[in-house]
Amino acid sequence: MQGTPENMFADSGRKDNAVIIERIVSRIVAYWPVILICVVVSFICSVVYLRYKTPIYAVHAKVLLRSDSKKSADGGMLAELGLENSANNVESEVEIFKSRLLMQRVVEYLHLNIQYYVPGKIQTGNLYNDAPFRIVPLFNDSTIQSDYSYHCSLTDDKKFEITSGNNKWNGALGDTVNLTAGRAVIAVNPLAGHMYDATREFIFTISPIEPIADMYAGALTIELPNKQVSVITLSIQDAIPQRGEDILSCLIEEYKYANVEDKNQVADGTIDFIDNRLADVEKGLTGVEKDFASFKSANRITNVATNAELLSTNTNDNIKELTQKEIQLKVLESLEKYLNDNNNVRRIMPATLIAQDLTLVKIIEDYNTLQTNRQRLLLSYTENSIYIKNIDKQLEDLRGSMKNYIVSLKAGYEVSVNELKAQEGLINAKVGQVPEKERVFLDYERKQQIKQDLYLFLLKKREEMAISKTANVSNLKVIDVAKRDSSPVTPKKSRVYLIALVIGLAVPGLRITSKEVFGNKVSSRADVEKLTQVPVIAEIAKSRANDMIVVKSGSKSIIAEQFRGLRTNLHFLLSDEQKKVIMVTSSMSGEGKSFVTLNLAGTIALSGKKVVVVELDLRKPKIAKYLGINNDRGFSDYIIEKADLNSIIKPSGIQDNLYVITSGTTPPNPAELLMLTKVETFFNELKTRFDYILIDTAPVGLVTDAQLLNKYADASLYVLRQDYTYKQQVMTANTMYQAGKLHGMGFVINDVKKSSDNYGYGNYNSGYFEDERSSVYSKFKHLIKRK
Repeated sequence: MQGTPENMFADSGRKDNAVIIERIVSRIVAYWPVILICVVVSFICSVVYLRYKTPIYAVHAKVLLRSDSKKSADGGMLAELGLENSANNVESEVEIFKSRLLMQRVVEYLHLNIQYYVPGKIQTGNLYNDAPFRIVPLFNDSTIQSDYSYHCSLTDDKKFEITSGNNKWNGALGDTVNLTAGRAVIAVNPLAGHMYDATREFIFTISPIEPIADMYAGALTIELPNKQVSVITLSIQDAIPQRGEDILSCLIEEYKYANVEDKNQVADGTIDFIDNRLADVEKGLTGVEKDFASFKSANRITNVATNAELLSTNTNDNIKELTQKEIQLKVLESLEKYLNDNNNVRRIMPATLIAQDLTLVKIIEDYNTLQTNRQRLLLSYTENSIYIKNIDKQLEDLRGSMKNYIVSLKAGYEVSVNELKAQEGLINAKVGQVPEKERVFLDYERKQQIKQDLYLFLLKKREEMAISKTANVSNLKVIDVAKRDSSPVTPKKSRVYLIALVIGLAVPGLRITSKEVFGNKVSSRADVEKLTQVPVIAEIAKSRANDMIVVKSGSKSIIAEQFRGLRTNLHFLLSDEQKKVIMVTSSMSGEGKSFVTLNLAGTIALSGKKVVVVELDLRKPKIAKYLGINNDRGFSDYIIEKADLNSIIKPSGIQDNLYVITSGTTPPNPAELLMLTKVETFFNELKTRFDYILIDTAPVGLVTDAQLLNKYADASLYVLRQDYTYKQQVMTANTMYQAGKLHGMGFVINDVKKSSDNYGYGNYNSGYFEDERSSVYSKFKHLIKRK
């Protein structure tokens, strides 16, 4: 039953895929020594890389940012007004952690700008707490503007010698020296272990703080696992894990200190404001008291009359309330004046003076928080940054809201004050009935009471703010302390070995691919069959033997069997027994034409046939040289009748029935010589004497000798050499084949690299064919034994 067209196409596709896969496998097998060498070299390089590459460790810490914003009862109203604080969020704190100023403080505190090294044969190692000495600078690190490098030699008795250029300093550990960078103490390091007890040579450098801080700030990474939770993960990579842990721990402490400093700014600003108001109130109170004392002294009054006292006692509550309202009104007027002063635009607002109005207190807290965040962000950004401009816009909105709210509060307080003053008018009418001196006395007493209450109010608020300042703590809580990973982040051995394997396979793979795809030379039989219609009648393996003759009696090597296969295939080209002449040619010199000729002749001779090899490469004859035969007389001498036929036929020395006719004297005109009629007589005579005639002619791609001899040839073997013959030459040979310029033409591919698919014998090599390498090894071993 015949298959459908679809099945036929499917089978064809599967066969094509199988051929492609087979070819890929054959290429891999053919190049396996190169692939193996590349993989081994790549792995050696990876081992050397891992040996000398400094490992880098990752250090992590996790902190929680606690919100210290006080929720007021009017928080909903603030949200409706768009004044809800949004600056004191996690993103803002992340930018603070990234600030250069914070990292500069860390570098300065840990003296990270002073680096210690121990010289090695291949690379210099970096030290941290392992150096047996420490440089304790007595100068300000921030004054360093350039890098300084020093070489330090230690002795067993704790003496040192420091050199830098032409400068030299000697002393004992603990001494103070004037280095080029500044005055410093060369102290013993109590943290050093015993690792470098035997080491005597060290290097230390002193660098500016800014570039070192920039380097570590660039190595710092901050992640927000969940924006809904105020948790920050800090990470830094360092070659010395302990140094990385110290950097993160110190960075967290510096943040805490800066955070408390920011909070103290609000308290300090409020205390300064209160101090200024106290000075004014104290001055006014002193004036009133002086006036009051003068009045009492001048009028010799120590107390008011009983009816005045009763009147004062009855109106005391009204005066007290009026005094409180006036105090609050004066505070609001001071805040309003403070807001309207352009010099205070970037300053902290005084807080907690209007504790009764929680809404105003909340607005002031939000305003101060924004001012603080703005100052902190300026450590990392410029005034033109979008973050700064965003905060400026919020500050402007809050200032406008505060002004409007203060105006509204003032209006409310003014109404209350006016009402209380109206009541005071009624009281004053009654007081008017009191004698004049007693009335003035009561007026002074009331003014004094107002000033005293305001003074006491401000003193109370100042004490409250001082207590609040001492109670300020950071809003940061450490969840996980700084801790390094157990294994380095780079280099990772598994990744390095994987990359080495990929490179080891990729380099030869790319080489093979480029050779297969872009190569201009014949690399396989498939290349030949793709370019030409000329049949390939044999493939000859690469010979590892130094002998020119590889086919001998009893030989069982692969290459000998391949020549036997070539001998068998020739029967298809020489179907008639009268066809005896075989011409061997190639495209250019070096393709193995003479090698194929001699071994094919030897193979035919082994079958009992009488064979003669005619060396007609008259320009560059090689066969006589290969066989060690005298070339004083040969073909050219016979053609010009300087020698007879019997004198030029010489035994080959290979087989008893294999003979050679050398080229003879090199003629000046080989082509004209081959065109003489006596050449035909020469071949006719040889046909009567020999079963087979093999002609080793000049390369057909260079001269016309082979085409001139074609009329005498019954079959033409065109020798190609793997990775040597150009594809263009194969196409030229195909043109000659199509034009019929060479009789019975067939390709012989020479020097084929060993692979299972090239020979067709699969894995039957073992035990069936002789291994040439084993044979050579056996001969070498035998030679050693004889010696």
